[in-house]
Amino acid sequence: MNRRYLPLLLLSCCAQSQAFVEKEDGAAIGNGGIPWELFVDRGKLLGCIYDSRFYSLGSILVLEALPRKCELASDRTGMWSQLSEAEMQLFKENIETQQKLERESTYIGKDPINEAEARVIKYLRRAKAFADKQKG
Repeated sequence: MNRRYLPLLLLSCCAQSQAFVEKEDGAAIGNGGIPWELFVDRGKLLGCIYDSRFYSLGSILVLEALPRKCELASDRTGMWSQLSEAEMQLFKENIETQQKLERESTYIGKDPINEAEARVIKYLRRAKAFADKQKG
């Protein structure tokens, strides 16, 4: 894989509110809700299975206390592999960033805030950032 796309891959995997995929997030295999025609190519499953759940390629899952990513093996099936050192560093940085953002959005100093207060603070921060951008 081209190294310049690696950060994009990790960020796309981790961009939302959670830093990584949790075990409950995969699609359950037995419930009939998976459109298998999208994930099977010439008889090979394009994704990974863990604990009777399907995860698409690029998913990062913490297995045995270490993050693993779903990659395409040489036989065109999904397999869980360890993250490289660079990927592991990006993964840790992303988790720290997410935790910092979570903390900033739910606390003022040491005091927790409710959802309405968090929305107001988030709005004020964005308005300030927008005003600063307009000035400079």
